Amino acid sequence: MSKRTKKVGNTGWMGPRYGIRIRRRVLDLDRSRKLDSACPRCSTVTVSRVASGVFECSRCGTKFASGAYLFTPAPPITRSEKAAEAKSEA
Repeated sequence: MSKRTKKVGNTGWMGPRYGIRIRRRVLDLDRSRKLDSACPRCSTVTVSRVASGVFECSRCGTKFASGAYLFTPAPPITRSEKAAEAKSEA
Protein backbone atom coordinates (compact mmCIF):
# COMPACT_ATOMS: atom_id res chain seq x y z
CA MET A 1 0.00 0.00 0.00
CA SER A 2 1.41 3.40 -0.95
CA LYS A 3 1.49 6.55 1.13
CA ARG A 4 -1.12 9.08 0.10
CA THR A 5 0.46 12.20 1.60
CA LYS A 6 4.14 11.86 0.70
CA LYS A 7 4.45 15.38 -0.76
CA VAL A 8 1.91 17.25 1.31
CA GLY A 9 2.56 15.64 4.70
CA ASN A 10 0.43 17.07 7.51
CA THR A 11 -1.30 19.51 5.19
CA GLY A 12 -3.08 16.67 3.38
CA TRP A 13 -6.28 17.41 5.27
CA MET A 14 -6.47 20.80 3.53
CA GLY A 15 -6.91 19.20 0.12
CA PRO A 16 -6.97 21.72 -2.73
CA ARG A 17 -8.12 24.55 -0.44
CA TYR A 18 -6.17 27.65 0.69
CA GLY A 19 -3.58 27.67 -2.11
CA ILE A 20 -0.22 25.96 -2.51
CA ARG A 21 1.88 28.77 -0.98
CA ILE A 22 0.05 28.75 2.34
CA ARG A 23 0.03 24.95 2.47
CA ARG A 24 3.79 24.84 1.85
CA ARG A 25 4.39 27.49 4.53
CA VAL A 26 2.35 25.51 7.03
CA LEU A 27 4.22 22.33 6.07
CA ASP A 28 7.64 24.01 6.52
CA LEU A 29 6.62 25.39 9.92
CA ASP A 30 5.22 22.03 10.97
CA ARG A 31 8.41 20.19 10.04
CA SER A 32 10.74 22.73 11.65
CA ARG A 33 8.62 22.99 14.80
CA LYS A 34 9.32 19.36 15.67
CA LEU A 35 13.11 19.59 15.35
CA ASP A 36 15.26 19.64 18.49
CA SER A 37 17.66 22.54 19.01
CA ALA A 38 20.87 23.02 20.98
CA CYS A 39 20.52 24.32 24.53
CA PRO A 40 22.45 27.58 25.10
CA ARG A 41 23.05 26.62 28.72
CA CYS A 42 24.24 22.98 28.60
CA SER A 43 25.03 22.74 24.83
CA THR A 44 23.11 19.51 24.21
CA VAL A 45 20.59 19.07 21.41
CA THR A 46 17.60 18.59 23.71
CA VAL A 47 15.56 21.80 23.47
CA SER A 48 12.02 21.09 22.36
CA ARG A 49 8.89 23.18 22.02
CA VAL A 50 6.50 23.09 24.99
CA ALA A 51 3.99 25.73 23.90
CA SER A 52 3.83 28.67 21.51
CA GLY A 53 7.06 30.59 22.12
CA VAL A 54 8.12 28.41 25.09
CA PHE A 55 10.99 25.94 24.77
CA GLU A 56 12.45 23.61 27.39
CA CYS A 57 15.69 21.65 27.67
CA SER A 58 14.93 18.09 28.69
CA ARG A 59 18.42 17.64 30.17
CA CYS A 60 18.88 20.68 32.42
CA GLY A 61 15.19 21.66 32.66
CA THR A 62 15.73 25.31 31.70
CA LYS A 63 12.86 27.05 29.95
CA PHE A 64 13.42 29.67 27.27
CA ALA A 65 11.25 32.18 25.45
CA SER A 66 11.81 32.45 21.72
CA GLY A 67 9.90 32.59 18.46
CA ALA A 68 6.44 31.09 18.23
CA TYR A 69 7.53 28.06 16.21
CA LEU A 70 11.34 28.09 15.94
CA PHE A 71 13.88 28.30 18.75
CA THR A 72 16.38 31.08 18.10
CA PRO A 73 18.70 31.62 21.06
CA ALA A 74 19.57 35.19 21.98
CA PRO A 75 23.01 36.28 20.83
CA PRO A 76 25.61 36.56 23.60
CA ILE A 77 26.20 40.00 25.11
CA THR A 78 29.48 41.51 23.96
CA ARG A 79 31.92 43.55 26.03
CA SER A 80 30.91 46.77 24.33
CA GLU A 81 27.24 46.13 25.15
CA LYS A 82 28.13 45.46 28.79
CA ALA A 83 30.15 48.70 28.91
CA ALA A 84 27.26 50.66 27.38
CA GLU A 85 24.86 49.21 29.97
CA ALA A 86 27.24 50.13 32.80
CA LYS A 87 27.51 53.72 31.53
CA SER A 88 23.75 54.08 31.20
CA GLU A 89 23.15 52.76 34.74
CA ALA A 90 25.71 55.10 36.31
